[in-house]
Amino acid sequence: MADNGDHNHEEHAHRQEAVMEAPLDAATQSLADALRASFRILKGIMLVLVALYLISNVRRVDSHEEALVLRLGALLPQVHQAGLVWAFPFPVDEIVPLPTKKSNDLLVDSHTFERRPEEVGKPLSFINRGSKGLNPALDGALLTADAGLVHVRWKVTYKIDDVSNYVSNVVSKELEAAEELIRTMVETVGIHVAATLTAEEIVRTRVDFAQTELARQVNEQLTALNSGLVVTRVEMFEPTPPIPVREAFDNTQRAENTKERKIHEAEQTRTKTLNEAAGAVHEELIALLDDIERLERAVSDSDSSSGKTALEELRAELNDMLEQRVEGRAGRMIKDAGSYLSVVVGRMQGDVELYRTLLPEYERNPALLIGRLWEQTRQAIMNYPGVTKIYRPPGAEFRVTIGVDPDQARVEEAKRLQEKEFDPSKLRPQRMVPVGPDYD
Repeated sequence: MADNGDHNHEEHAHRQEAVMEAPLDAATQSLADALRASFRILKGIMLVLVALYLISNVRRVDSHEEALVLRLGALLPQVHQAGLVWAFPFPVDEIVPLPTKKSNDLLVDSHTFERRPEEVGKPLSFINRGSKGLNPALDGALLTADAGLVHVRWKVTYKIDDVSNYVSNVVSKELEAAEELIRTMVETVGIHVAATLTAEEIVRTRVDFAQTELARQVNEQLTALNSGLVVTRVEMFEPTPPIPVREAFDNTQRAENTKERKIHEAEQTRTKTLNEAAGAVHEELIALLDDIERLERAVSDSDSSSGKTALEELRAELNDMLEQRVEGRAGRMIKDAGSYLSVVVGRMQGDVELYRTLLPEYERNPALLIGRLWEQTRQAIMNYPGVTKIYRPPGAEFRVTIGVDPDQARVEEAKRLQEKEFDPSKLRPQRMVPVGPDYD
């Protein structure tokens, strides 16, 4: 039986070899060629698909972006700049582009009141709710250092400063997490900043400080978290006290503004008046006068010799300043006074010289000298332009009412108005007294 089985097996193998060695007919040959071509096409398609798969994770990074690569979920250290970035296909690698060179704006309105539908888009001056208070469930506000309330809207401009820290410590892809983080910090820091300022300072006088301080504190917290984020600018919009008290607040502010304006105008008037009175050295002159006054009181109380010496030195300095450096009306008055002093002294010296000249003539012939002096005086009076002369015929009697001639008064007034500057030379005496042996 075993020999018979082996014989059948050998016979079957010889038959297969005979079939394989037999030549194929035309149809079978065509089918074989078609199958071989199909396999080649399929192999090419598979190669193309493999190539496409290998380059499927190529991405272009824009100029405002930077990209990182996550390999099997782990962050690679290299930061890719603008251009093409290749990585292994997903799920091996994942390219994460982020807008690191682009600023993003975030509006935070948690500290302002809730606007009704009819109030949206209207300026604050058109919103009036009467005396109705705030709704804690809807209206936000900040408590200030003077126990006041203010409404504030913040506009925060931020960007990703360190993409590696941002992806490692905040989130891998989206910016929503960055906005939520910054929003939370602004809401918290805004409370601390407002607690150090009064309502007036937040609304009016220290807006820039509030914006700068909020940005500084938020950046400190972002740096402490290694978030890779930085706030570049903070703007405060529509800072206002609560709507029911805004009118009273504005009235108070207008009164303060009026006060400040009046003070400023008074300071300007003071400076102008002092400049006109004493020139550019008025501040120094006032300080010197104050020092002299204080030293005079100190000397009167203590009666010390050193104090008196110092007082004399200050007075000498004051005199020097008045004579040399003071300008304006005071300077002109001092110069005019000096000129007038010279005129008076000169006139007195002229009177003395005239007296010394006339004395010998008077002693020699008093009547003649007096007659000549009277004649000279009469001629001066008659020739004076302000004297009205009236001719009376001999024997005629009439009564003259002496008064101011209106025409002459107008002439004199016009002449006086033309003389704007003080002319000390006009005070010098013009005396021509005929004396000497030729007039005896």
